[in-house]
Amino acid sequence: MTVSKIYFRLPILIGVLLAITTVITFGMEYVVRVDQMELGKIITENTKNGWTSVSELEYGEKYKVETRTTYGKSGLFEVYEATFVTGDEVVAKILGTNKQNRISITVYMYYDDPNNPSVKTFTFDNSSMVILDNNFVIPHFEMMLKTPSPVFTILIPQALFDPSKTEKASGNAQLKRAANGKYVLSYEGVDITISTDKLGIVSMEYSNGITVERVKK
Repeated sequence: MTVSKIYFRLPILIGVLLAITTVITFGMEYVVRVDQMELGKIITENTKNGWTSVSELEYGEKYKVETRTTYGKSGLFEVYEATFVTGDEVVAKILGTNKQNRISITVYMYYDDPNNPSVKTFTFDNSSMVILDNNFVIPHFEMMLKTPSPVFTILIPQALFDPSKTEKASGNAQLKRAANGKYVLSYEGVDITISTDKLGIVSMEYSNGITVERVKK
């Protein structure tokens, strides 16, 4: 991994993200729990402009993560956008691109000055990385299962916010088929048991006690 120059207090370079104007073709709702305590909900949609996901969660304080991810014919991501909101304030954004055999992830942090974010850009020479947002973005797991591989390299963009965790932003993960419609994803000591049906992911059970389950309609 190579890290490009770090720029601070730049003007906002990206406009309004996640402007979805097309007709929704697919939508699901999920609930996130630890044991019996509900942490939040997730809404996913597949549109002509890509997969979108909205996670509304509460870890001590409420926050919302809105993402949009587009994929190419190979099943790998091409564009990834994420906006992080606490209260009514945007606190961070991520813009990721995968082109010309290189992945670029730019993180925008608004904590010090909402009008002039600090900006860091990271580049990866491995364009085959599988993007997996760690805010329970179901579409990333859906697309991973469409092109399954026993071992693959994942990219967790949120880890790039914290300088102490950048080395854990990418690494090799293992995927095993446990039974018909059931898989186990393993990374950094955490196992995620993923159950599916003809509509897609039904549930994800983390070995640390977190469960993500599709809401029955």
